[in-house]
Amino acid sequence: MSKHVSETGSNSEPAAREKNLSVVDRRRVGHSPDEHATEPNLKPTYVQELEARTARAEATLKLRLAQLEEETARARVRIQADLDQRFGRKERDLLLEVLDFMEDARRAAELTADSPAVAQGLELVTARVDNFLKLHGCERFSPQGEPFDPEQMEAVAMVEGPAGTVVGVFRPGYTRGGELLKPAQVTVGKG
Repeated sequence: MSKHVSETGSNSEPAAREKNLSVVDRRRVGHSPDEHATEPNLKPTYVQELEARTARAEATLKLRLAQLEEETARARVRIQADLDQRFGRKERDLLLEVLDFMEDARRAAELTADSPAVAQGLELVTARVDNFLKLHGCERFSPQGEPFDPEQMEAVAMVEGPAGTVVGVFRPGYTRGGELLKPAQVTVGKG
């Protein structure tokens, strides 16, 4: 028997491998390219199930991410409000300290009237402090001759004068942005 096999035999496989193979997908024969939407779904059901689970997981993650972003934004607003409130309290406390210093300097200037150089120096200091207070929105009020207002004033004495009217101002009051920082200390007429 000869070892030579005909071309149609089993030794012809390498020759077939070398030729270009063309595969025709018979599912698309006779269909136009625009008909993709009407084609049947050829994916196995487990792939469809995995895709659906993945889509649900993505939707859940997107929703959770949006919730976390909203929560973070709310936390930032709360933290900023807390910081503003703390800063406001500290600033108010500092201004009250400066106001006390200012009143002490004014009283000292009044007591040193016999020494013009000292009085002038103290007036310069109080003028600078007044500018500082104005820059920070503090307004001084001296309610001389006005009706007594217990919300804005502290009565330190009752004297002869029109009833319920401020007769004298011992120490002026200060407001900031419509809020009372320090009440005015006044003497009130008793009528």
